Amino acid sequence: MNLHSIYRKKEDSVTRQIADETLLVPIRSRLADMQRIFALESQVAEYIWQQLDGKQNLEEIHRGITSEFEVENGQASSDLQEFISQLMEAGLIEEVT
Repeated sequence: MNLHSIYRKKEDSVTRQIADETLLVPIRSRLADMQRIFALESQVAEYIWQQLDGKQNLEEIHRGITSEFEVENGQASSDLQEFISQLMEAGLIEEVT
């Protein structure tokens, strides 16, 4: 994964806050794909999701993680790469550049 890569959320998903949990729900043909609901299980994951605007590259998001949260540089990088991979596999984001 290239830190200069830029990703954006696909338009065919919605974000829902239920209790203290943020859920990403893919919408296919106007129906929710309940088999593919994706839960954001940490504040870092929620932060990353919010930053995927199609403008910021992963390096900028990484810097934001290390400044917003008490996390070491290497751990932030690992978490970011893993989460982006999971979102790509779930079909929730796409690479812009």
